[in-house]
Amino acid sequence: MPRNVHRLFSPIRKLLSSVSEAGDVSRSVLILRLENTEVLGRLLDKTALSHLLVQLSMTLGRAVRHHDPLQVIAPGLFAFILRNRTDQEALHIARRLQQQGQMPVPLSGTTVTPVMTGVLVHAQSPDLPDLGALMINARRRMEMVDGRSLGQLSLFTHDPKLAGPELVATVSDAVRANQIEAWFQPQVSCHTGRITGFEALARWSHPQRGLLAPGAFMPQMSDADHNNLTLCMLAQSLAALRSWDEAGFDVPTISINISNCELSDAGFADCLLWELDRHDIPPRRLVVEVLESVGPLTSSAETRANLRKLAEAGCQIDLDDFGTGYASLDAIRQFGINRIKIDRSFVTACDIDPNQQRMILAILALAERLGIATLAEGVETREEYGFLAQMGCDEVQGYAISRPVPLNQSFDFLARHRTSSRDLPTIARHG
Repeated sequence: MPRNVHRLFSPIRKLLSSVSEAGDVSRSVLILRLENTEVLGRLLDKTALSHLLVQLSMTLGRAVRHHDPLQVIAPGLFAFILRNRTDQEALHIARRLQQQGQMPVPLSGTTVTPVMTGVLVHAQSPDLPDLGALMINARRRMEMVDGRSLGQLSLFTHDPKLAGPELVATVSDAVRANQIEAWFQPQVSCHTGRITGFEALARWSHPQRGLLAPGAFMPQMSDADHNNLTLCMLAQSLAALRSWDEAGFDVPTISINISNCELSDAGFADCLLWELDRHDIPPRRLVVEVLESVGPLTSSAETRANLRKLAEAGCQIDLDDFGTGYASLDAIRQFGINRIKIDRSFVTACDIDPNQQRMILAILALAERLGIATLAEGVETREEYGFLAQMGCDEVQGYAISRPVPLNQSFDFLARHRTSSRDLPTIARHG
């Protein structure tokens, strides 16, 4: 068994060994994951957050019977084994546990509301898998949860294909095997409705596990994996720009995500600029997305030099997930940040939530004072889109516009968008 499978099972060996499998006719594994840890971390100090996790464990433990054991796999990640229930009975229990976990909790003079995502995997006779395989299946299902399912409960039937060994190949191996594909999500101007660019997002077409989003493989990546993935995504992104140009579509920019380990490589900027020159793409058409934690006080000399060299060459630099990390005013000033991306955690329900609205208005006011553009990501509804546009946000990105799509489907989106833009009413101008 690969080493990472042993790491997966080390927190739950006691759980599995304590449950007798004899006489079972059905088994279910429920995993609940605390989602809003970033928001809670901003509201609570480390001690209060630890108390919240302990209180969640106690609340969930009291909500199940002694023969439905609870195990804390990791901070904020809880597993339950339910035996000899129908799928509907197990689903009823899972819903009750999720509701218990999402009850408001008073802490440190305030009240916080946990958000929990649930995955329930059910199996029954005659092909009843062992508990280890069922637990791996549930963990894999949780890894595959996308943004639209956060905070929800999903029921699955056991799939033997998802209960095999962990990923044996690395991301670097996947790059060499041409299994990494760039998918593209459009970014739209709130002022004109035009496409301002696409963000390139990695997808791994895994031969056993199917199409994997970054959340399923990013945590296990080494520095070498990051470097190989970035070069692969850069090549596909620049090729996509050329393809859109040749098809007659106006796509001004392409955005790629750059990790801190790559920025700390002394030769990174030169390598990236050489690739732009090789593809005959002007640097102004490439947007480099860096995390908000990349700041003058927390970054290395190599990171600062790379960012300055890219900015001086004409590349645009986005500050990603703005509002979730450190205050980055120095980064905005010193690194020539062109645009800040407002994190999805502030965008959700911004059309109806006064707290969200106050936060977004503060970010927009800051950006306006600093003279930089804003892009809201994770925009999922037309109402969120409308609020952001009315408040002066420059651009939006999210399911309300389009889900990420492979390159071949992006042409259909661009054609539809161009047609719909032509049909918009215009205001006549008179001399």
